[in-house]
Amino acid sequence: MITFNRPDGQSVNAYLAEPANVKDAPGVVVIQEWWGLDDEVKAVANRLAEAGYRALVPDLYRGKVALEANEAEHLMNGLNFGDAASQDIRGAVQYLKATGSAKVAVTGFCMGGAL
Repeated sequence: MITFNRPDGQSVNAYLAEPANVKDAPGVVVIQEWWGLDDEVKAVANRLAEAGYRALVPDLYRGKVALEANEAEHLMNGLNFGDAASQDIRGAVQYLKATGSAKVAVTGFCMGGAL
């Protein structure tokens, strides 16, 4: 896990998976499903790293992970989508660019696709 700063200066924890050859590797910000920063989304980041990308997954729920659908729905409904998009995701892109990725993409799954 790493920590990066949002544009507003607040810090966000994130999972970072990197390829064996990090030099000039493009970056991908991976946005979680409604479950949170769980093992499944970490596995997606790890597969992207194996394919040569630096994959960064910001922890949008600040350490909370849902185990049941009703809990996931509660966490998702409590998420400020505008703040997540304009601050967390933007900060993640800026972090990857500042640390060596000239090109950065953003992808998301389930709830993350909406962001």
